[in-house]
Amino acid sequence: MVPSLGSPAPFDLLALSDPIPLFGPVPGGMEIIVILLVMMLMFGVPLVLLGGGLYVYRESKSDQPAGEELAALRQEVRALREEVEQLDDDEK
Repeated sequence: MVPSLGSPAPFDLLALSDPIPLFGPVPGGMEIIVILLVMMLMFGVPLVLLGGGLYVYRESKSDQPAGEELAALRQEVRALREEVEQLDDDEK
């Protein structure tokens, strides 16, 4: 209840209904988009470039083309499987 004698109210009801930020000035809306865009440019682009450089480095260090390397690995796996089967047959 507001006093009628003209004395100032101990608190203003209108001021209490205004939203009060809990953590100070927090960016919102378009500011968040700009912040995320800047962060993406600062951290995302260098990571992509670093990853691409690492991929190119690994590809250049390979002695054989990928198809030949894959064929050699398949042949080695086949030989190891035959060896395991042979050891299993010897145990029986």
